[in-house]
Amino acid sequence: MKKSTHIFVTMAASAWFIATVGSAFANPIEGELRGLLDSHPKIRVGEKKLESRRISIKEAKSLFYPKVDLLAEAGPEVIDNPTSRGKGEGDPNRSPLSTAKLTITQNLFDGQRTASQVRSASINREIASISLEGTRQTTLFEGVVAYINVLRQRRLKEMALENERTILRQLNLEDERVRRGSGVNVDVLQAKSRLQIAKERRVGYEGALINAISSYEQVFGHVPDLTTMIDPSPPAQVIPSNLERATEIALMENPALLSGASTMEMNREKKRETRSQLFPKIDLIGTANYEKNLGTSTGIRRDYGAKLSANWALFSGGSTLNAMERNSFDYRASMDNYDFLTSKIIEQTRVAWQTLVTSRERKELLGNAVNIASEVFDSRKKLRDAGKETVINVLDAENEVNNAQINYTTSSYDARMAIYQLLLAMGRLMPQYIVSER
Repeated sequence: MKKSTHIFVTMAASAWFIATVGSAFANPIEGELRGLLDSHPKIRVGEKKLESRRISIKEAKSLFYPKVDLLAEAGPEVIDNPTSRGKGEGDPNRSPLSTAKLTITQNLFDGQRTASQVRSASINREIASISLEGTRQTTLFEGVVAYINVLRQRRLKEMALENERTILRQLNLEDERVRRGSGVNVDVLQAKSRLQIAKERRVGYEGALINAISSYEQVFGHVPDLTTMIDPSPPAQVIPSNLERATEIALMENPALLSGASTMEMNREKKRETRSQLFPKIDLIGTANYEKNLGTSTGIRRDYGAKLSANWALFSGGSTLNAMERNSFDYRASMDNYDFLTSKIIEQTRVAWQTLVTSRERKELLGNAVNIASEVFDSRKKLRDAGKETVINVLDAENEVNNAQINYTTSSYDARMAIYQLLLAMGRLMPQYIVSER
């Protein structure tokens, strides 16, 4: 059987074994990412911040309701003054004291300050929600990168190991030929040199795999099960048909841009809240008092009242006007930041799109390169068997096949990664778009 055919058959058999025999114990990326969304610390932080912002809306709305205060006092009271001493035998006045005061305050007008605070709290909740969605998507992308990198390095290590074994078999064959007197010692030495290079490459991929596993453990909180991992395969329908449509989606759905727009709205609301300080604050206040033996008065006294209270700061040293000017600058700064985010999102989408296009083209070209290199290797191997080619040329041809396969494998995973990179730029990196090959 041809060597290149043997390599492809081996790889196909491995993939079939994982997909069928090990399907009952498969560990697809969906399950890993589902656990990541449920347990990742950054997501838990975002969820708690969102809940905090939701409560802050209730806190702000509470200012619309009346404020009720109750003050009650009870205890012995001793009053020693000429008036109290003159009422008796010259002794101080002693009596049990009990008082209660109920005050109800309802704000009628505050320059829309409370309404502005409620709107600010709602915008803060929206910002927290958008931030949480952005955190989820970036965390998902970290998980995808970690998962794919482990698969990539595992595949490259397997290919390097297979190449090393092939060179070793060829070395043994040449060594046997030398012992029979039909080989050349130089060919054996060159084969040994190629073997060392193959070992060095395999060691490099093993180290890269260990590093990828370390990154995986950091992201997911546990080491990967290499025997059950399956290549992720996002559905093709999630990718727009052209760059213009992808850019439109990114400008509408990217969490970073949505957060920038909400921040701009927040700064606009702060201007309204500060401007409310220029208006008077008008409250309706109702009171009810109960007094028993207060001061030198014996007996019970009750009184009730209602009044309008207006409080207007006529001069504050210009602090309100300065705060309004500061808010104006903050608002304009948020507008500039939104413009920057817009251009940045457009750039990220274009780069991700071109990366996807390039990786797909490279994958197709490298697939052709593998086929061509395999044909060259088969031809040189036949010439070698006929004694018309040197072993070093055969090994070089096989090395070309191996290099082409490595490049093809790398481009294949790059193409997968580019899809998720584009989804992240578009703001659509969601669990339903991340599935595994079955």
